[in-house]
Amino acid sequence: MRTTPRLIPFVLLVVTLVLGPAGAALLYAFAHLGQRPPEALPAAVVVLLGVLLATPTAFMRRQLPATPRVAAIGLGALGAIATALVLGAILGDGSAAPAPGLVPAGASGAALAGLASSALALALSSGLLALRGERTNLVAGASVFVVCTVLANFTLDSFVPLGDFFLVNVGTLFFGITFTQRDRLHRFGRPLVYRLIAIAGLANVVAALALGTPLRYVAVSFLAIVVAETANTEVYHRLLRFRWLARVAGSNAVAAPLDTILFTTLAFAGAPFATLQWMTQVIVTDVLVKYAASMVAAITILSRPEWVPRAPGEADPRPGPS
Repeated sequence: MRTTPRLIPFVLLVVTLVLGPAGAALLYAFAHLGQRPPEALPAAVVVLLGVLLATPTAFMRRQLPATPRVAAIGLGALGAIATALVLGAILGDGSAAPAPGLVPAGASGAALAGLASSALALALSSGLLALRGERTNLVAGASVFVVCTVLANFTLDSFVPLGDFFLVNVGTLFFGITFTQRDRLHRFGRPLVYRLIAIAGLANVVAALALGTPLRYVAVSFLAIVVAETANTEVYHRLLRFRWLARVAGSNAVAAPLDTILFTTLAFAGAPFATLQWMTQVIVTDVLVKYAASMVAAITILSRPEWVPRAPGEADPRPGPS
């Protein structure tokens, strides 16, 4: 009867480790949809991907007894290597010269570099598991929040058309996660959330400058993060008497449109491609995708009662009738 509960974290741990090379190759592909496609995936992005994957890796490791845990890590490592080799063979473009960031050029180079992301995720997950009590949840949640904001801005000028109207900014997918991840951190208090918002804003400025992002994008990104995250925080705290899903839905209903309208208009207004129709497509699509991504993340959290943050005065975080 215990097989199925243990099978889920086993499979997810394997998948998470495989996401290192797969995710690196995908980020490289997304970056090439932007206006300044890089020759190679920046080494900083490889590191950030490893930090992002460390949290789910730690959680899945914690759910497994020693023997299945070792087996899952071994299988995941083999899967990551196989994925990197297969992607390297499929995506190989004959240019694997070392780039300035020490990452081989091309999509195949990104896939191979993703092995370092998987290894880093495994190492950092050990550090997270070594923490005691709520420190594990605090450090894990904070790292996901900050890293997702940085990765979102790495792909801020990459767009994927969907049908005749919708135009998805790739960074939107990451920002949908940040909204809900930050909502989970509210249980540690409003002052901490504001410190994390400041850290995320500064981290984006540093990362953007290091990656050569235009100063206009840097300034607008910082402003959008601070304004939208502050609005989300204040709305969330005014909804503490409601259940988790209502808090997330209400706060994100304010933050998602605010962040999208502020960033899109200030970052792209005046650009040759940024017509009124183009900006309308981007804003409508981004709001819908951000909100949908945040709600999917919230519902996923709701499916596991121990993941649901408690509001002040709540004795039990388990979902129930509203």
